[in-house]
Amino acid sequence: MANATSFNDETSNGAEPKSSAARTVGLCVAGWLTGYLISCVSSILYFLIGQISAHKPASTLVMTVTAIYGVVFAAIGAVVGANFCRKFALGIGASIALTIGIVALWSWYETPADAHWTQAVAILLMAPAAQFGSLFRRLDY
Repeated sequence: MANATSFNDETSNGAEPKSSAARTVGLCVAGWLTGYLISCVSSILYFLIGQISAHKPASTLVMTVTAIYGVVFAAIGAVVGANFCRKFALGIGASIALTIGIVALWSWYETPADAHWTQAVAILLMAPAAQFGSLFRRLDY
């Protein structure tokens, strides 16, 4: 009698089909890219629509609202991205968090004379929020 997990597989001995690894990698890359783009595009739109200069000093209120907005969309991006392959949700969340951190560090390095509050928010709050968001989509809890 066939069990539910191997009923439609190409192999019946429990091993995964050969195309499964490529499919999993593709889903993980798509999840990473989608999750990061949700975070990135929403941040760009926030600064454009709000007419906020990301490289100039800002008031405490603007920094606080920006941080909350960034954290929420980083977490949403990670949840959406981790949905692509829930088995590797933590890895997808980590890759989104790492990408957010690397881009913020690169921006900080490229603009040494500007205010760096947006990069600090990205590194200290948004990247951890992306990793935390992926916790909601993992399968092993």
